[in-house]
Amino acid sequence: MRVAVVSFSYEGNSFSNRLDGEEAFARNMLLEGDAVLPLIAGRALAVTGGMDALHKAGLSTVMTLAAKGVSGGSIVDAFYQNTKARILRLLEQALPFDGIYMALHGAMICESLADPEGDLLAAVRQLVGPDMPIAASLDLHANVTPEMVRHADILVGYETYPHEDAYTTGYKAADLLAQTLQGKIKPSLALRRVNAVLPVLGGSTQDDAPMARIRVKAREMEAAGEALSISYFPVQPWIDYPDVGIAALAITNDQPEQARAVATDIVSQMWQCRQEFEIPMYSPTEAITAALAMDESTVLLVDGPDSVGGGANGDNPGLLSALLSSGTDVDAAICIVDAGAAQMAHEIGIGKTADFRIGASLDARYYEPVNVQARVEKIVDGSFIYAGGAVAGAKGNMGPTALLRVGKLRIVVCSHPFYEYADEHYRICDIDFRTLRLVVFKNLMNFRNLLGDSVGHVIVDGPGGTPPRLQTAPWQRKQRPFWPCDDFPETPFME
Repeated sequence: MRVAVVSFSYEGNSFSNRLDGEEAFARNMLLEGDAVLPLIAGRALAVTGGMDALHKAGLSTVMTLAAKGVSGGSIVDAFYQNTKARILRLLEQALPFDGIYMALHGAMICESLADPEGDLLAAVRQLVGPDMPIAASLDLHANVTPEMVRHADILVGYETYPHEDAYTTGYKAADLLAQTLQGKIKPSLALRRVNAVLPVLGGSTQDDAPMARIRVKAREMEAAGEALSISYFPVQPWIDYPDVGIAALAITNDQPEQARAVATDIVSQMWQCRQEFEIPMYSPTEAITAALAMDESTVLLVDGPDSVGGGANGDNPGLLSALLSSGTDVDAAICIVDAGAAQMAHEIGIGKTADFRIGASLDARYYEPVNVQARVEKIVDGSFIYAGGAVAGAKGNMGPTALLRVGKLRIVVCSHPFYEYADEHYRICDIDFRTLRLVVFKNLMNFRNLLGDSVGHVIVDGPGGTPPRLQTAPWQRKQRPFWPCDDFPETPFME
């Protein structure tokens, strides 16, 4: 038996002004057929895990297309439609095959399409007919829709945040597909949703966080035989569409009512602990003061409003302005996306001092650029290799990058947004963050992998493309009432 494989991943954000197309995907992965295989082999990716599971089950695979973006705002309509057409063409060319495995994110949005994954699954289903098994792996922050469930037989989401299980999630989804093709199971898939979105910063699955307890409960229920697979989705919270909500999925072996009951149980528990997701946050100025009062020798300033991993641009200068105006004479570092400043630094050269305007280069809705006189200490091409997690071994690229110095403050200016896994962007500028007192990170969860006895953190609040306090987000389309902007006496199930 043969299984067709598709990978198409992007995380959208309605509050980001980013509009991504072919260029943004090409920086990560946009390839067809066998050209994909060397880039995914041995990597901790969902698509790699899926293919390994299928091969272990004795099935052959045919790779069609891998299109991988990162997080942003919306995908250009034309790029999405062209990519969908390519997938359908490649699938048709690959026929005959017996099943399909798809590595998706689940929170993709386009300029004029709210549910691209549902649309894509519907188109694939129309191509292959009602009887062919279709399985897909999803990110934990997927916006799972009834349309996605309608056209897929198997949907499995990540269980960890920070994400550490992309490979095993892809493996699990594809293994269930293999069991289906071999006649061992007949999957029943059920979705339950609640009219709520949950803050990302409180959504860790580590330690005793609320999502950690949900994770434990789901695995216990699987071990007890209550379901073949249980997934939970606190949802990408910055998608401003009417029917977005937290969700749970359950898969049973031909027991649809049991699947629905399990999904109901899990999403109800998520709803019951919703208030625990709210965590302390500070304005930029308050965050600096709080950080300097902490005992740890290094404190990470987590720039909640400007998380590139959540779809923001990475050009928010709110913390830069606060650091410069604080009068604090401590070693510190921040990275800002500003192609113009980076280009200027490359042009004037190392050792030269000049007046720079930094920040708000891609999104000027919240702050003005910061004017600063700085010395150019280092210029690099911005390319690096990720060192950890699912991205380990992958190439990263910030575009032309420069290290500027203002007293003890190091300002890294790069040319375009990039996924911040750990401290790779500082290391290519010869900055060891552990030797600094204050270090800004523009991610909402991966920073936790850098914490230790001598490294603490403070969460920064404020306006931006990823507003961490969801009550302050500029909602326009989300159906009210919904948590956390409103509360309910009863669990607000959506179907």
